[in-house]
Amino acid sequence: MRALVTAALAALTLSACATAPEGTYFARPADPSTPRMAQILSRAAIAGGDDPARYGFAFIKSPTAAGYSDEDAVFYFTDGLMWQPTPVIEAVVAHEVAHEVLGHVGTRRKLSLSLTASFGALGLFAPGAGLLDFVVNPLVVRAFGRYQEMQADQKAVEILRAMGYREPRRTLATALETLAAYTPREREGLEGLLATHPSLDERLTALEPLEGSGKPAVAKVKAKRW
Repeated sequence: MRALVTAALAALTLSACATAPEGTYFARPADPSTPRMAQILSRAAIAGGDDPARYGFAFIKSPTAAGYSDEDAVFYFTDGLMWQPTPVIEAVVAHEVAHEVLGHVGTRRKLSLSLTASFGALGLFAPGAGLLDFVVNPLVVRAFGRYQEMQADQKAVEILRAMGYREPRRTLATALETLAAYTPREREGLEGLLATHPSLDERLTALEPLEGSGKPAVAKVKAKRW
């Protein structure tokens, strides 16, 4: 856990100036949120078949419940997410780790650079659509981003299962519904139409059939509450 926290500080010290979203901060080691997230992120990385030593994280001052992936296995989690039940937090972390394991950030960056150059040559410009989205035309990126999100959801199910969840699909579905309730709705008009994420209904449908009929349950490893 200590190695993961150290990695978090080192990675973000090098990258914060370039990519860290507004409101990013490092919680003190004594803050319960730090070891709690370090433990969850480490377990998710191992469950995803990756090395947790290279993972880093920071927090964002925001009541919105959300998680974000950046380059070099750096993750950002909001205060709003940390206020949620442990299964919700672990499902979100599993989803973000899935993006990293699947190489989505690097792939998206390559596409971003290519499209930025192409649109610049044509004299075209369109606004971005997300907190950490790169500067690209969202009309072109939309299908690519939607595919990534759906793929990451399926990988997150595998990660949650490896973390000990008996009902990983239901756990992720519950987390998605919880985040939707704590996340402001996208504004009407262009930004909503150009959103890179699939709709909640699309993501929930893709997770069906859900296991059982009860609340998310952990089989072998029950996360410690701080």
